[in-house]
Amino acid sequence: MNTPLDALAEALKAAAAHNPAAEAAPDAIVWCDATGDFAPILPALRGRLPGLLTFGGYDLAARTGPALWLRAAAVRQVPGMEWPVGEPPIIYLPGHARDVLRGAEDCPPELAPLVWFAVSGVFFGQPKQARDWTLRGFLAAQGSPVGVDLPEDAATRSALLRAAPRLFAEPIASLKGKRWDAAALDGLLVENPVADMLAWIDGALTREADPARFDAFAGLATKQFGGFDPRKKTRQDAAARLVSKEKAWGKVWDRFAEANTGYNEVVRLLGFEEPQGDLLSVPDAYPAENTRLEKALRAALLALDGKAASAAAKAIRDLEISHGWRRDTVWGKRGEARLAFVLAHLAVIADAALLPAHDTTAMADTYAATGWKVDAAAMAALNLARNGEDRDAVIAALRALYLPWVDENATAMQALALADKVPFARPEQVAVSTASTAWLFVDGLRMDLAHGLVERLQTAGAAVTLRWRWSGFPTITATCKALASPAAGLLAAGPVEDLLPTFGGKGANKPVLVKAIEAAGWSCAETLIGDAPIWCEAGSFDEEGHALGAKLAAQVKDGIEEIAGVVLRLAKAGRRVRIVTDHGWLLMPGGLPHAALPAGLVVPSGKANRVAILKEGAATGYARLPWSWDEAVHLTTPPGARTFFNGTEYAHGGVSPQECVLPIIDVALANAAPPVALSVKWRNLMVKVRVEGGAGLMADVRLGADTSGASALIKGPKALDDAGEANLGVDGDHEGQTVCVVVYRPETPHDIAAKLVTKAGG
Repeated sequence: MNTPLDALAEALKAAAAHNPAAEAAPDAIVWCDATGDFAPILPALRGRLPGLLTFGGYDLAARTGPALWLRAAAVRQVPGMEWPVGEPPIIYLPGHARDVLRGAEDCPPELAPLVWFAVSGVFFGQPKQARDWTLRGFLAAQGSPVGVDLPEDAATRSALLRAAPRLFAEPIASLKGKRWDAAALDGLLVENPVADMLAWIDGALTREADPARFDAFAGLATKQFGGFDPRKKTRQDAAARLVSKEKAWGKVWDRFAEANTGYNEVVRLLGFEEPQGDLLSVPDAYPAENTRLEKALRAALLALDGKAASAAAKAIRDLEISHGWRRDTVWGKRGEARLAFVLAHLAVIADAALLPAHDTTAMADTYAATGWKVDAAAMAALNLARNGEDRDAVIAALRALYLPWVDENATAMQALALADKVPFARPEQVAVSTASTAWLFVDGLRMDLAHGLVERLQTAGAAVTLRWRWSGFPTITATCKALASPAAGLLAAGPVEDLLPTFGGKGANKPVLVKAIEAAGWSCAETLIGDAPIWCEAGSFDEEGHALGAKLAAQVKDGIEEIAGVVLRLAKAGRRVRIVTDHGWLLMPGGLPHAALPAGLVVPSGKANRVAILKEGAATGYARLPWSWDEAVHLTTPPGARTFFNGTEYAHGGVSPQECVLPIIDVALANAAPPVALSVKWRNLMVKVRVEGGAGLMADVRLGADTSGASALIKGPKALDDAGEANLGVDGDHEGQTVCVVVYRPETPHDIAAKLVTKAGG
């Protein structure tokens, strides 16, 4: 006897006890329940007492029916009604006391067929007393088989009705020694009143959907939430308490704040609440206040349009003081304070100093170390505000803050280039002294994107180093991709119209460049087999930049993820990966400043919008710089951050830190190993596994063609010996079946180093 339900079932069975020598067995056990309080227990009790019948409307599944049906069922004359032979039926009469059956003249007609059982049966009730059990009495009265402490007040009686199914399922030992008042009983149904309060405000917990749980929650809430009774108050009343965060309501707020998403109805109701009194006490609680502040911030950013950079920077710093705190509020975490998050990135730009203009190396070093963060901040701000009024506000701020910074740094680098102090890249032959090298070319991998890629690779456990080099000039793919390749030393200058070098007399477009790279001893087929150096390509930043303009910011994360996948696949195969690029770029929403293209200047074919070719004899006031493939050919570039095409948001070809200071990323994995060469030889059901240089690796034979199958070996996986070999015995039940021979490192059994699908037995 472990629970009150067990006790009730045993007590009902015990009611049939009699002395066979002196009396006949009862025809039935009559269980009268004048108040019907036991009714919630019936579903659980029927599973233990198949002979339990109930007076009421006909329902065969619940073994319930009118009196005449009960008479027939009690003598086993109803098909499908079965219970152990020798046990009398138990007839439960909700809403009726035993006195009704004892007085035949006063018995209601609907019960008359059951009067006989008052004579031939036995009543279930309190021992030695001619009284029916009440629900509370069975649990707590003198003679109770349970014996728990239950007060007799009205609130406890009401809570007991709600909690009875749960209470009767609890171990009796756990019920002892505790006073089961209304709050304790409701606590059985409401394990987390804080969660239920939030669910009720959100409309997920209602009286209609779950009356018992709602009443239990309401009773408990009245005690724990300062007399707040959900049966008498509205959900809007609760929202008003919620923003106060006082006492128990503070826990409800904390749960709401931790969620970050969902509870949309709670958010809607909170939107009707306005600050009362001292706003400084809980400024983060009111969504309406957050909306007003977001609107004010939007207006302030739009007002930066046309402002001087210094004035815009001061305004951003002041706005950060006024609005930065909203990033840590529940509305910030729910994405309702988007411009407050944008402000953090704008503040980075506002605080940025110009790069050193006196020395080329100092400028490049500073840009590669910290200057790239200004570009990253601009891209992050654009990514957060992708459309609508927020986008307009961010564009106004970036044009006031970021454009002058880009323009002045570009002007400074152009001055150094005109003084021949920028050592643009020149063709050189690449010598690869060791095997297992892979160069991954990423078109348009600007320094800020490179740092994002480094962070992603480091998160994956890669050992990464980043350094920088100079681009060629002009900073376009036609000129600079070949300079970044291992075939650079095999190429020669070509016609200036295309700004392409040549190989074998042909312009080094992609197919021709591939042939040149292969002629240099490299493979251009990405493969994880072998250790010859390979050249491969990934990413499409430059293509997307020309197509999308400033909307490129929304694509950067996915692009970095794609490239990281390629790098890690190569590195896991034991390759030492170097990531190279051809050029960076400038990006400005709303368009970079325009530079006129006077007569005598021709923009080369392709997507070069910051460089022009001078016709023979033409004059220009723009900067003139030599082509990296032929110093006798001079090209011109517009001043600062200007472009020859009006309204261009994404541009390159000119001279600026963003375009000219390029990342070189070297990647290796600490646990990477050279490609594994696996061979097997069968002799009946013994297989000899051999892995060159595989000493210490584990070998297994797994069922099926997948590497995740169960082991088919008699004695399980085995370590390869010093020669990289092991003999494995396969269970005879698997002869002829498809199996997968795998080798792996002991510390990473799910990271397969090599596999070979074969048949057990060869």
